[in-house]
Amino acid sequence: MHVAMDGKRFFLNASGLGRYSRTLVPALLDEASAESLTLTMFKPPGEVKFEAIPHPRLQVAATQQILPGNVGNALWRFRTLPKLIDHSRFSLFHGPSHILPRKKKCPMVVTMMDLIFLRYPAYFPLWDRNYYRYMFKKSSRRADHIISISNATKADLVNYMGVREEKITVIYPAYDNTLTPLAGPQLEDVRRRYDLPDNYILYVGTIEPRKNILRTAQAFDRLIDSGRIGDDVQFLIVGGKGWFYDDILNGIEKLPHRTNIRLVGWVLGEDLPGIYQLATVMAAPSEFEGFGYPVLESMQLGTAVLTSRISSLPEVGGTAAHYVDPGEVDDIGAGLDKLLNNKAYREALVQKGLERAKQFSVQKMARQTLDIYKMIAR
Repeated sequence: MHVAMDGKRFFLNASGLGRYSRTLVPALLDEASAESLTLTMFKPPGEVKFEAIPHPRLQVAATQQILPGNVGNALWRFRTLPKLIDHSRFSLFHGPSHILPRKKKCPMVVTMMDLIFLRYPAYFPLWDRNYYRYMFKKSSRRADHIISISNATKADLVNYMGVREEKITVIYPAYDNTLTPLAGPQLEDVRRRYDLPDNYILYVGTIEPRKNILRTAQAFDRLIDSGRIGDDVQFLIVGGKGWFYDDILNGIEKLPHRTNIRLVGWVLGEDLPGIYQLATVMAAPSEFEGFGYPVLESMQLGTAVLTSRISSLPEVGGTAAHYVDPGEVDDIGAGLDKLLNNKAYREALVQKGLERAKQFSVQKMARQTLDIYKMIAR
């Protein structure tokens, strides 16, 4: 079986869209026998953020694009790519981030992460949400099968896009093995280089409205103001700027304890697990998520989790997270208060989280994906 895959997100995206592909590809190659699977990934031109680890059954094909950037990539995807993925060369094509080519010349599977642009259209620029609405619906119809990363996303595909339930299989993403826990001396090195305090709340992800960063910062600020936590506690925001971030950053600047809130930017490589491990609490009270990688990563790395009781997040956290109403600053604050000040409760969640994380394995993710490939390949 020879599978073609769009590698744009794999090579360029630090967020969940990229993490999904970078977890899936090596897992597929490890799970499949030498005779059963060859994978070709199409790589965008120019400088990339991530590289693929060489493997005898992985081929990386550089794309030739007439124009640079997103416009060039879109033209290549919809005009050139369909000519490359005919059935004489490939058993099937996998679009790992929502979009499939315009013309169908071999069986196709698409992974759908979320339909947040339909639930929260105000959080997306007009052109983007209209483009997504059109392309997601077209891709859902073109696909021979759809992989959904959560039951919450599956329900949205059925309710918003009219997709038949039997056309969708839920396959949960897995913990990325590149986030390996660090030992004591390595942790202390990370603490020193990032000047990390003994106690801090951590957020990991893109800075955009639905991530609820401003309400989390407001809740944190109120805890310091009320004396519930000391002035030595910090709130670290690890991630890059997304859409409509200005109101978030401006709101943070107005808080009385602004100096206790740090914008760290993206952290990649082995430093990221260290920052997770050293955190007292990881806060992810998002308004909506297709899955929620930081919740799983925190549990695997032994950090207590605060998250929202909506969308897919309870699917990830199970009984191993503290849940809050993402729309209520006071509820977020009460949750942070309990996790920061009740050590026994926090440690109990850590132990539950370590067990919960074992349910999300890369091997299971790869096996289930291969089953979909075998089902639709002709």
